[in-house]
Amino acid sequence: MRLIHISDLHLTDLSTAGLQEIRGKRRLGHFSWRGRRRHRHLPVYLDALRRAVQDAQPDFIVITGDLIHIGLPSELAAAADWLEGLAPPSKILVTPGNHDLYAEDSWAACERHWGGYLHLSPPAGGASEAPFRRGFPSHVCFDGIDLYGLNTGCPTPMGAASGRLGSDQRQRLQSLMKQAPAGTLKVVALHHAPVRGVMPGRKALTDASALETVLADAHLVLHGHGHWSRSYRCGAARVFAVGSASTVDAAFRQFDIDGQGSTVHVRMSLHVRAADDDGFALSEEAAFSVSTGC
Repeated sequence: MRLIHISDLHLTDLSTAGLQEIRGKRRLGHFSWRGRRRHRHLPVYLDALRRAVQDAQPDFIVITGDLIHIGLPSELAAAADWLEGLAPPSKILVTPGNHDLYAEDSWAACERHWGGYLHLSPPAGGASEAPFRRGFPSHVCFDGIDLYGLNTGCPTPMGAASGRLGSDQRQRLQSLMKQAPAGTLKVVALHHAPVRGVMPGRKALTDASALETVLADAHLVLHGHGHWSRSYRCGAARVFAVGSASTVDAAFRQFDIDGQGSTVHVRMSLHVRAADDDGFALSEEAAFSVSTGC
């Protein structure tokens, strides 16, 4: 199986957003877009990455959030159009980021426009759990591979870009992974970094310490949010972050997964946009084996 991971597309143009839409925290986000983000996140880079990803002919694509800027319903609709041009929902999993669920009205539009790309599970959780967490983790199964999508995005106060899973979502993830048959490669996807200390406090996952315990059953963890490409460990799990898909150094990770039974072989390759053209060059490569039990 060939799995490709991209993140932090920030693909929308806010130049036509009406003043009535830009209220509260969105004013700060719109100011950031006008000042910096519209000059850094460019369609030409994102289009080049889309072509490179399609040329790689992946079996499945994971997008770990921040497809847009300030969570406007019009942005969520525009992102759906972009996703349709990439691949059908059967080949893509989207996990929301903090920019996708920027405000209280973002989730309803996210669920409506992104629909099948979220692969939501049947709603669970009690009345005390926020609606945008009840369908997570999403759970996509392949032959010998289970993919779990978490939602760390949630509306936050002015100036904050933090995330949170909540105890119910963490418990459901733990239960799902415990139920996986022996020999299953368990891959967890989320937007925020799953480990404490990786991001500054205002951008951190607030319940990362509790998640780290749950991830003891995971093999691979994929995330974005930092706009950089790094790899590190969370216990025995290998964690891979990927940079933004729409900047001058746009990047994607490719995982070629093979094997069955107690050992799965993975070849990871990081592809970064070449400085002199729209092509992507191999920047990093690693091959490793994962023990999945028997």
